[in-house]
Parts: sequence; C-alpha cells; structure tokens
Amino acid sequence: MALLNLSTAILFIIFAGANMLCLIFRRADTGLSMAEKLAMAYGLGIGFISLEMLALSLLKMRFTFFNIAAPWLVILIANVILLSKKAPGHSIKPDLSAKDDSKILVLKIVLQAGIALEIFYAFFRALIKPIESYDAVAIYAIKSKIFYLAGIIPSDYFTALAKHFPHPDYPLNIPLIETFIYLTLASLNDALVKIVFPLYFIGTLAMLYFAVRRFANSNYALIFTFMLATIPQFNAYACNAYIDLPLAFYCFTSAIFLFEYFRDRTRIHFMVLSAVMAALAGWTKNEGLMYCAAYIVTMIIYFAFNLKKSSVKDIISALLYVIIIAAISVPWLLIKKIFGLVNNDMGLMDMSPASLVNNIYKLGPIFYEFQKELFGPKKWNIFWAAAACIFIIRIKAAFSGHRRYVTITLFLIISGYVLAYMVSPIDIRFFLAKTWSRFLVQFLPIAVYWLALMLKDDIDL
Repeated sequence: MALLNLSTAILFIIFAGANMLCLIFRRADTGLSMAEKLAMAYGLGIGFISLEMLALSLLKMRFTFFNIAAPWLVILIANVILLSKKAPGHSIKPDLSAKDDSKILVLKIVLQAGIALEIFYAFFRALIKPIESYDAVAIYAIKSKIFYLAGIIPSDYFTALAKHFPHPDYPLNIPLIETFIYLTLASLNDALVKIVFPLYFIGTLAMLYFAVRRFANSNYALIFTFMLATIPQFNAYACNAYIDLPLAFYCFTSAIFLFEYFRDRTRIHFMVLSAVMAALAGWTKNEGLMYCAAYIVTMIIYFAFNLKKSSVKDIISALLYVIIIAAISVPWLLIKKIFGLVNNDMGLMDMSPASLVNNIYKLGPIFYEFQKELFGPKKWNIFWAAAACIFIIRIKAAFSGHRRYVTITLFLIISGYVLAYMVSPIDIRFFLAKTWSRFLVQFLPIAVYWLALMLKDDIDL
C-alpha cells in the first residue's frame, strides 16, 4: 500500500505539472520529447503544488488530498477547452536530425548502461535509509513534519516556530512537497519521501541529454550525460535530501530554454517556460533569486548585442520574463518581509562600496578554495580542471556565437557567489569550506552543457 500511495503521489505531481505545461504551450508544436516533458512536468508539478499548499494555508484550508487536487481538476477542464481551439502560434521543432554512426554502437551501449547503473544506484542509496543528513533534517524535513502533523502551515509558524530553525527565511518548496508525500502515504515515512531527489536527478540528466541532442547526435549527447551522471559530488546530492540538486534542475532547465529562445525568438513559449523555472528556483532556495538576476542580465546583454535586430515585441518579451518571475517570487518575499524572517548567516550582509573595499582580503581565500575544488578529482573527477583548460585554450570561441551567452551566464553566476562571500559576515574560510562544493552542484549541469558546446567542433561521433 505504501508503494501504491507513493506512486499516486508521483503521478499526481506529474499530472499537475503536465497541466502547467499545457497552459504554457497549449497546442504549440515545440518538438520536445516525451522524456523532456515528463521531466519538466515533474519539476513544475512540485513547484506549483507547493505554492498551492502555501496558498491553502494562507486561506486557512487544511491539507487534504481533495483540497489539493480540486483546483487541478478545474485547470484540467480549462486545458481541455484551450486545446480544443487552434493555438495562436507554433514553435519550430529543434533539429534532432543528426545521425549516429553504427560503427560505435558499442560505445552507445556502454554509455547507456553506465547512466542506467548510476540512476539505479542513486535510487538504492536514497531509499535504503531515512533522511539523516544534518541540514536536510534541521532546515527542511523538520518543517515538513510540522506541516503534516498540523495538517496546515500553523498560524504561529511564521511568527514563532520558524525562528527556532536554521535559515527561517528559506523557501518552502521542498518541505511542502515532502508534506504532500507524507499526506499521500498517510505516514511519516522518512525513507520513501526521499524518492523526490533521485527523480530530480533523472530529470536533470534527461534535460541535459536533449539539450545537447539539439545540436549533436545521440552518441555525443550520451557522453556528456554520462559525464554528469558519474560526477561523485553531483550524484551524491541525489541521495542526501539536500535541495541543491532540485535547485540545479530548475536553474539548468531555465537556462536551457532561455538559450533556445535566443536561438529563435519565435519560441515565446520557451521564454515563458524559462521564466517559470527561474522563479521556481527562487521558490526552492534563496540562491535561486541570484540565478533569476543572472538570467535577466544575460537577456539584457543578449538584446544589447542584437539591438539592430530587436523589435518592440522583443522588449515586451523581456518585460514579460521579469513579470513572470516577479509574479511567482513576490508572494514569498512579502511573507518574509511581513514576518521578519531573516537569514541567520546572510541577514547582516553589508553591500556598500566601503564594505567591499574592506573585505578585499577575502579574495585570496575565495580563489584558494576555488582552485581546491578545481583540482579535486575525488568529488568532481577531472571535469572542472578540463573545463578550465578548454576555456583557456579556446577563450575566443567561448565568447563567440551562441556559446557567448552560456559563458556570460556562468560568469554572472560565479560572480554572484564571489560577491556573496565578500559581503557575508561569516568567517570566510569556514563559509567557503561548508558551501562552495554545494554551490558548484547548482550550476554544474550548465557547465557540462557549456563544455559540450565548446567541444562540438573538435569531437565528431
């Protein structure tokens, strides 16, 4: 019964996310594969179900499966009506016509087997024990248990309870979806609830494969999917119930569809999807808002480079991107402001120019820690060292064509973290040692995608 109830929870999450995809795309021919749609439906379903549960609590409505499911039945009816009408436009299918060389069929089989083994092992490690990692319990799981036992976010949670936990200002996406799974299981099953995380792992691998597949054949895409799947630090986060991998999924999916929109600005649906995923990154972890800012700046830079080709419609699209992010993000930001929820560690940040000048000494420890991770094969294999070498060797290519915007995005993300380290009141060496390896997980899929773009002209499979 537990497995049946768990399956019900996962299927409902995908059902909810599929409805959101239908609202975004309607009948537009996106050319997306079924695997991509399932991955995105899973991420969207989690994000919007948790947002719905926050809204239910604010309306003083208890968490029951009926209360959560009812609005989605209304959305389903709306989608049926919308799908019965002709869509206003159609997106162009990505080019998946690259052919595979049958001579290296063995390579494909080996790569597929390796990826499948990593996925199986991720599920095995995630489900053999309950949530037990310190932050996963203290920051997220304890909140989900409170919500489940109360049947709602308690009325005094924001005014009293939240301030007794580390990082009271952290968004509630993952705690609330864990509550939803507890609710469906009708028990506090701390082992089965961890299925959320390896499913994000599969989703991220699927999104990377098809992102690379748009400009290369399947063998090439499998190589980079295998590369990501086998990085120890990345697949470890599919098992420990930390939320850096879910954040990586949202940030990567948002970035990919922003880049696809840059390729062809008729794909307005891709831009909308990118904005939604970016906003859900902000609803997953505070760092997600920094990614939102990075993507907005990347879009501004894109239009600056293409000013002569830009139209009023493009400007409206850029404004729509910001509006969508704000519409999803602002409610939680207002709740934090109203109830005075401040981050224990980052709430005292001083971003004044004087503070930055005074903290210039932090650059030494920051770059020292960066190089430790760069040459840390135990966690990253040789990925970061290889990426650094390719960047140095092909720096001109990194800032040309479509690669330019991926490179700029990565630089903006890294710069955002450097700035955060500079202004943080926490001891810099302690802060770096505890967080930088986690932060790298968050944008690792984007970096792997960047490497695939950089090597495309040199590797022909």
